[in-house]
Amino acid sequence: METTQPTLQDRLRQAMRCWPSGVTVIAARFQGEARGMTASSFTSVSLEPPLILVCINQTAQLWPVLERAGQFSVNLLPEGHEHISDHFAGRPIEGYEPLTAEDPPALEGALATLFCRTWAVYPGGTHKIVVGQVERVTLGSGARPLLYWNRGYRQLS
Repeated sequence: METTQPTLQDRLRQAMRCWPSGVTVIAARFQGEARGMTASSFTSVSLEPPLILVCINQTAQLWPVLERAGQFSVNLLPEGHEHISDHFAGRPIEGYEPLTAEDPPALEGALATLFCRTWAVYPGGTHKIVVGQVERVTLGSGARPLLYWNRGYRQLS
């Protein structure tokens, strides 16, 4: 019986399951087409100037919209918004359109929303590393964040 060894990619995927993160939805609109994508690959970069970064798979439906729009929002999800995360992670809810009409679109009820202009884009293997300059921030109710760890949603205890 032949056993196969896990690939480096398999081991990396397993290792990243050990890293808890918050959950965001990145959203953009170009010529009336709005797209969003759930992402945990998000971090702050600088306060002067105010920069953040997100990593977006080049095959994601969001990528061509964000690339042409030149602006996007990062919406930090609170506990209880698992359905929104799932919706934008490829398990859409029929008829559900939670993005606002503003440009860039945002999500009502987010812990915080960062409205960004694309500052730089770098190659990152299968992904694009998008650095955004934060132009405006809205803060929500101060609820607790939605967390993701080991392939599931978690709550702070």
